[in-house]
Amino acid sequence: MSDYFPVDCSATLERIGLLAKAARLEQGIRQLDVVSRLGVPEKVVRRIERGDPSVSVKSLMLVLWNLGLMERVFRSFEDSPISFTELKEDTTGRRVRRLRSKAEDF
Repeated sequence: MSDYFPVDCSATLERIGLLAKAARLEQGIRQLDVVSRLGVPEKVVRRIERGDPSVSVKSLMLVLWNLGLMERVFRSFEDSPISFTELKEDTTGRRVRRLRSKAEDF
């Protein structure tokens, strides 16, 4: 089950990767330039552009930010009726605990 990754998620990451590559090329930036600006390994930049799901969120966000794609990729958050500030305040400090297994569950 740990290898499971939904097709929709994979397709979204591939689209984001293609968008990042297109933006980089349009701006005339080499992969090595992104590497030197952000300090992420070149193989990570290549994996992001391929839509590889094993890339860390931190690296993905840094590359999107560096290429000026944050607003474009996350534009739907602006249209959301949810107040993220209120949501953050409502969930701060709250924890969810797993229910203990009962003997009959085994």
